Amino acid sequence: MSRRTPPAQRPVKEAVFREMFRTHFARVARYVEGQLGEAGPAEEIAAEVFHVAWQKLDPEKPYGLPWLIRTAMHKTRDYQRSQYRGTAATVALARLVQEPSSQMSVLDRLALVEALSGLSEKDRQIVMLTYWESLSAGEIAQVLRMREGAVWTRLHRARRQLRTALSGDERDER
Repeated sequence: MSRRTPPAQRPVKEAVFREMFRTHFARVARYVEGQLGEAGPAEEIAAEVFHVAWQKLDPEKPYGLPWLIRTAMHKTRDYQRSQYRGTAATVALARLVQEPSSQMSVLDRLALVEALSGLSEKDRQIVMLTYWESLSAGEIAQVLRMREGAVWTRLHRARRQLRTALSGDERDER
């Protein structure tokens, strides 16, 4: 359901929306591209996110990056369901192997992909939002709709699992 903006408030809404778009579009598109592993549909999906934001926008309370990322997460999942059966994390991790700008060797990237694939989907999301999207724990908590403390706990556990997997030590570090 779209909200009708009174004609007198439309310029204000447009100005707020333009600023929100200018500030956050590139990061939302980058997030979507990271989830899909391809640039093609990323901008289209990011545009859908901002279309929803426009429809629901209250100029007094503009949406921040966490709301936009959460909406992008949902739109990305919708896209993936319509295109293929596979997990968003697996596709995003595959991008790591192909990314030439990384300072990591191909073998190190493959080891990281394998280690990340051993994490739960939620833990992979937290790691990727932390390190690839540079979101704070508070922002991640908003995106994933969980407590900030839970983000820190899961991030700590995921780091420990990654250290164990990357060190080749198969013992459980509990």
